[in-house]
Amino acid sequence: MEPANVATANQNEAEEIKEVSFQLSLIKKKHDEAKKLANTKQDELDKVRKEIDQLYVQEVQAERPTQEMKSKIEMLEDSLAETSYKTGEETVTKHSYNHMLARMKKDFIAAKIASTGNDAALKNKAAILDLE
Repeated sequence: MEPANVATANQNEAEEIKEVSFQLSLIKKKHDEAKKLANTKQDELDKVRKEIDQLYVQEVQAERPTQEMKSKIEMLEDSLAETSYKTGEETVTKHSYNHMLARMKKDFIAAKIASTGNDAALKNKAAILDLE
């Protein structure tokens, strides 16, 4: 091979490695954001549950529950359901990103193996060329 072809091949390989690295960092960033959002939603869910429990205790202790308290409990339960739904969505998204990250890691390893094989073949052919 000519030196220009070798340099181009090395440059392409470096570009591919940079691309894979960039994609992995993007996926990691998205995963971190999804995890942070899921944790925030879980905290919100815990707060909503605590508030629902406190309202239930107040209702039991009151002589007669008022309509206002009932409507607030219903609103909090709706909020809980919405938060649970969003937490579920974020969990699914997190699993999706983890799967994509695992696939990209496997593809990266396969590319590295192929690259190593090509490097070995290049060295062998260069040695044969030198002998001839």
